[in-house]
Amino acid sequence: MTLVWGIRKTGAAKEKIEHAGYLFMALDKEESQIIIPSIVLAEYLTPIRDDEQRARTAAAIGDRFFVVPFDAKDALLAARLFNDGKTNRQRKKPNVRAVLRADSMIVATAKNHGARVFYTDDNDCRSMASKIMVAKPLPTMPNDLWGYGK
Repeated sequence: MTLVWGIRKTGAAKEKIEHAGYLFMALDKEESQIIIPSIVLAEYLTPIRDDEQRARTAAAIGDRFFVVPFDAKDALLAARLFNDGKTNRQRKKPNVRAVLRADSMIVATAKNHGARVFYTDDNDCRSMASKIMVAKPLPTMPNDLWGYGK
């Protein structure tokens, strides 16, 4: 959702959109490379109905971010994360297995392609990511508020 909130600026409360914006501003200022697993890109493109618009959007995201594929190495780690995560997720939530599977694939892809920090406001996904890398929520204010930040 962070990609949706930060780029499309829809799908959430105003504060989530602001928090995603703060994250992108901070990462731009640090000249960080932002890794976007291809699974996340697919989720982002889903509501776009026009093929040409979808292709232009994918190309624009590819120009701005480092979009990485899901591969066999990612599948091995995703399977482990999925199995470990089954005991930690609330089974009564709707689509819990599908969400757990997507989260495990996204986290595994990010980790295996060099992500050092994983940002999400999803507590379950952040908990999963924290088992294999640094995982943080979205910032709630700009790093450089009043010029004192990094």
